Amino acid sequence: MEKIIVLLSGGMDSATLLWLAKKQFKEVYAISFDYGQKHKVELDFAKQLAKIAGVKEHFIAEIPHLRNIKGNALTDKNIEVPTEKYPEEAPITTVPMRNLTFLSIAAAFCDVYEIENIGIGIHSIDSPYPDCRAEFASSAEAAINASSVMVEKKKNRIKVYTPFLGKSKIDILKLGLELGVPYDKTYSCYKGTIPPCGQCATCQQRKEAFKSVGLEDPSFT
Repeated sequence: MEKIIVLLSGGMDSATLLWLAKKQFKEVYAISFDYGQKHKVELDFAKQLAKIAGVKEHFIAEIPHLRNIKGNALTDKNIEVPTEKYPEEAPITTVPMRNLTFLSIAAAFCDVYEIENIGIGIHSIDSPYPDCRAEFASSAEAAINASSVMVEKKKNRIKVYTPFLGKSKIDILKLGLELGVPYDKTYSCYKGTIPPCGQCATCQQRKEAFKSVGLEDPSFT
Protein backbone atom coordinates (compact mmCIF):
# COMPACT_ATOMS: atom_id res chain seq x y z
CA MET A 1 0.00 0.00 0.00
CA GLU A 2 1.08 3.56 -0.67
CA LYS A 3 0.05 6.67 1.29
CA ILE A 4 -2.07 7.10 4.42
CA ILE A 5 -3.08 10.00 6.63
CA VAL A 6 -3.73 8.95 10.23
CA LEU A 7 -6.13 10.75 12.56
CA LEU A 8 -3.84 11.24 15.55
CA SER A 9 -5.38 12.36 18.83
CA GLY A 10 -2.39 11.56 21.02
CA GLY A 11 -4.18 8.67 22.73
CA MET A 12 -3.21 5.01 22.79
CA ASP A 13 -5.55 3.90 19.99
CA SER A 14 -4.42 6.47 17.44
CA ALA A 15 -0.77 5.99 18.46
CA THR A 16 -1.09 2.25 17.87
CA LEU A 17 -2.72 2.96 14.52
CA LEU A 18 0.14 5.28 13.60
CA TRP A 19 2.76 2.62 14.38
CA LEU A 20 0.76 0.03 12.43
CA ALA A 21 0.53 2.42 9.48
CA LYS A 22 4.30 2.86 9.55
CA LYS A 23 4.61 -0.88 9.03
CA GLN A 24 1.97 -1.22 6.33
CA PHE A 25 2.27 1.95 4.25
CA LYS A 26 5.13 3.54 2.34
CA GLU A 27 4.31 7.16 3.18
CA VAL A 28 2.57 8.21 6.40
CA TYR A 29 1.01 11.56 7.22
CA ALA A 30 -0.78 12.52 10.44
CA ILE A 31 -3.52 15.01 11.25
CA SER A 32 -4.71 16.24 14.65
CA PHE A 33 -7.58 18.53 15.56
CA ASP A 34 -8.04 21.53 17.83
CA TYR A 35 -11.80 21.76 18.34
CA GLY A 36 -12.01 23.40 21.73
CA GLN A 37 -11.69 20.15 23.65
CA LYS A 38 -11.02 20.40 27.38
CA HIS A 39 -8.18 17.94 26.96
CA LYS A 40 -6.34 20.06 24.40
CA VAL A 41 -3.11 18.94 26.06
CA GLU A 42 -3.50 15.79 23.93
CA LEU A 43 -2.19 17.82 20.98
CA ASP A 44 1.20 18.17 22.68
CA PHE A 45 1.38 14.38 22.89
CA ALA A 46 0.25 14.03 19.28
CA LYS A 47 3.08 16.29 18.18
CA GLN A 48 5.61 14.20 20.10
CA LEU A 49 4.26 10.97 18.63
CA ALA A 50 4.33 12.32 15.09
CA LYS A 51 7.93 13.40 15.56
CA ILE A 52 9.00 10.06 17.03
CA ALA A 53 7.21 8.17 14.26
CA GLY A 54 8.90 10.31 11.62
CA VAL A 55 5.75 11.04 9.63
CA LYS A 56 6.02 12.79 6.28
CA GLU A 57 4.04 15.74 7.63
CA HIS A 58 1.84 16.43 10.66
CA PHE A 59 -1.10 18.77 10.16
CA ILE A 60 -3.01 20.53 12.95
CA ALA A 61 -6.52 21.51 11.85
CA GLU A 62 -8.66 23.95 13.80
CA ILE A 63 -12.42 23.38 13.91
CA PRO A 64 -13.90 26.56 15.40
CA HIS A 65 -17.57 25.63 15.11
CA LEU A 66 -17.24 22.62 17.41
CA ARG A 67 -16.13 24.96 20.20
CA ASN A 68 -19.60 26.52 20.19
CA ILE A 69 -21.63 23.32 20.34
CA LYS A 70 -23.23 22.91 23.75
CA GLY A 71 -24.54 19.82 25.48
CA ASN A 72 -21.44 17.63 25.53
CA ALA A 73 -18.84 17.28 28.26
CA LEU A 74 -15.80 17.69 25.99
CA THR A 75 -16.46 21.23 24.74
CA ASP A 76 -19.17 22.63 27.03
CA LYS A 77 -17.55 24.24 30.08
CA ASN A 78 -20.78 23.95 32.04
CA ILE A 79 -20.86 20.15 31.85
CA GLU A 80 -18.45 18.07 33.92
CA VAL A 81 -16.71 15.05 32.43
CA PRO A 82 -18.30 12.14 34.32
CA THR A 83 -16.26 9.80 36.48
CA GLU A 84 -17.90 6.59 35.34
CA LYS A 85 -17.58 3.85 32.75
CA TYR A 86 -19.21 4.24 29.35
CA PRO A 87 -22.99 3.79 29.45
CA GLU A 88 -24.82 1.62 26.92
CA GLU A 89 -26.21 4.65 25.07
CA ALA A 90 -24.22 7.51 23.55
CA PRO A 91 -22.33 9.16 26.45
CA ILE A 92 -22.36 12.82 27.44
CA THR A 93 -18.84 13.05 25.95
CA THR A 94 -20.26 12.61 22.44
CA VAL A 95 -19.31 15.61 20.28
CA PRO A 96 -21.90 15.78 17.47
CA MET A 97 -20.51 14.67 14.10
CA ARG A 98 -16.93 14.81 15.38
CA ASN A 99 -15.51 11.84 13.48
CA LEU A 100 -17.45 12.73 10.34
CA THR A 101 -15.96 16.23 10.51
CA PHE A 102 -12.48 14.80 11.11
CA LEU A 103 -12.73 12.43 8.15
CA SER A 104 -14.02 15.10 5.78
CA ILE A 105 -11.13 17.41 6.67
CA ALA A 106 -8.63 14.58 6.28
CA ALA A 107 -10.20 13.78 2.91
CA ALA A 108 -9.48 17.33 1.75
CA PHE A 109 -5.79 16.72 2.49
CA CYS A 110 -6.07 13.45 0.55
CA ASP A 111 -7.21 15.39 -2.50
CA VAL A 112 -4.27 17.79 -2.31
CA TYR A 113 -1.55 15.29 -1.39
CA GLU A 114 -2.99 12.39 -3.41
CA ILE A 115 -3.33 10.16 -0.35
CA GLU A 116 -5.37 7.00 -0.90
CA ASN A 117 -6.09 6.03 2.73
CA ILE A 118 -7.42 7.68 5.88
CA GLY A 119 -6.69 5.84 9.13
CA ILE A 120 -9.03 6.15 12.10
CA GLY A 121 -8.65 4.11 15.30
CA ILE A 122 -12.30 3.45 16.05
CA HIS A 123 -13.14 0.21 17.84
CA SER A 124 -16.80 -0.60 18.15
CA ILE A 125 -16.69 -3.13 21.00
CA ASP A 126 -15.48 -0.76 23.71
CA SER A 127 -17.45 2.35 22.87
CA PRO A 128 -21.12 3.22 22.37
CA TYR A 129 -20.36 6.22 20.18
CA PRO A 130 -22.43 6.11 16.94
CA ASP A 131 -19.45 7.29 14.88
CA CYS A 132 -17.28 4.37 16.04
CA ARG A 133 -19.21 1.70 14.15
CA ALA A 134 -18.67 -0.14 10.89
CA GLU A 135 -21.75 1.36 9.22
CA PHE A 136 -20.45 4.85 9.98
CA ALA A 137 -17.04 4.12 8.45
CA SER A 138 -18.48 2.61 5.27
CA SER A 139 -20.99 5.44 4.84
CA ALA A 140 -18.30 8.09 5.37
CA GLU A 141 -16.06 6.34 2.86
CA ALA A 142 -18.83 6.39 0.26
CA ALA A 143 -19.43 10.11 0.79
CA ILE A 144 -15.72 10.89 0.60
CA ASN A 145 -15.31 9.07 -2.70
CA ALA A 146 -18.40 10.76 -4.13
CA SER A 147 -16.90 14.15 -3.22
CA SER A 148 -13.21 13.69 -4.09
CA VAL A 149 -11.59 15.59 -6.93
CA MET A 150 -8.66 13.16 -6.90
CA VAL A 151 -10.97 10.16 -7.25
CA GLU A 152 -12.75 11.87 -10.13
CA LYS A 153 -9.48 12.54 -11.95
CA LYS A 154 -7.55 9.34 -11.19
CA LYS A 155 -10.50 6.93 -11.15
CA ASN A 156 -9.21 5.40 -7.93
CA ARG A 157 -10.71 5.24 -4.43
CA ILE A 158 -10.00 6.60 -0.98
CA LYS A 159 -10.27 3.97 1.72
CA VAL A 160 -11.23 4.66 5.32
CA TYR A 161 -8.78 2.33 7.04
CA THR A 162 -10.28 0.88 10.25
CA PRO A 163 -8.14 -2.08 11.37
CA PHE A 164 -9.43 -1.96 14.96
CA LEU A 165 -13.13 -2.46 14.26
CA GLY A 166 -14.27 -5.51 16.20
CA LYS A 167 -11.21 -5.37 18.46
CA SER A 168 -11.08 -4.55 22.15
CA LYS A 169 -8.84 -2.09 23.95
CA ILE A 170 -6.81 -5.07 25.17
CA ASP A 171 -6.34 -6.31 21.59
CA ILE A 172 -5.11 -2.88 20.54
CA LEU A 173 -2.72 -2.66 23.48
CA LYS A 174 -1.24 -6.09 22.77
CA LEU A 175 -0.66 -5.11 19.14
CA GLY A 176 0.92 -1.83 20.20
CA LEU A 177 3.30 -3.57 22.57
CA GLU A 178 4.41 -5.79 19.69
CA LEU A 179 4.90 -2.73 17.49
CA GLY A 180 6.89 -0.86 20.14
CA VAL A 181 4.44 2.01 20.60
CA PRO A 182 5.82 4.48 23.21
CA TYR A 183 2.74 4.50 25.42
CA ASP A 184 4.47 6.76 27.92
CA LYS A 185 4.12 9.46 25.24
CA THR A 186 0.34 9.01 24.88
CA TYR A 187 -2.51 10.76 26.65
CA SER A 188 -6.17 9.74 26.91
CA CYS A 189 -7.80 11.66 29.79
CA TYR A 190 -10.96 13.60 28.88
CA LYS A 191 -10.56 15.97 31.82
CA GLY A 192 -7.24 17.26 30.49
CA THR A 193 -5.35 17.07 33.75
CA ILE A 194 -1.65 16.32 34.24
CA PRO A 195 -1.36 13.63 35.48
CA PRO A 196 -4.56 12.12 34.03
CA CYS A 197 -7.55 12.00 36.37
CA GLY A 198 -7.74 8.20 36.37
CA GLN A 199 -11.51 8.37 36.86
CA CYS A 200 -13.11 9.26 33.51
CA ALA A 201 -14.23 6.46 31.19
CA THR A 202 -11.24 6.68 28.88
CA CYS A 203 -8.78 6.65 31.80
CA GLN A 204 -10.54 3.60 33.23
CA GLN A 205 -10.35 1.81 29.87
CA ARG A 206 -6.62 2.38 29.68
CA LYS A 207 -5.92 1.25 33.22
CA GLU A 208 -7.98 -1.90 32.78
CA ALA A 209 -6.26 -2.75 29.49
CA PHE A 210 -2.77 -2.44 30.98
CA LYS A 211 -3.81 -4.37 34.08
CA SER A 212 -5.13 -7.21 31.91
CA VAL A 213 -1.67 -7.72 30.39
CA GLY A 214 0.12 -7.45 33.74
CA LEU A 215 1.46 -3.93 33.24
CA GLU A 216 0.91 -0.58 34.88
CA ASP A 217 -0.30 2.25 32.70
CA PRO A 218 2.74 4.56 32.25
CA SER A 219 0.40 7.55 32.40
CA PHE A 220 0.10 6.98 36.15
CA THR A 221 3.71 6.10 37.01
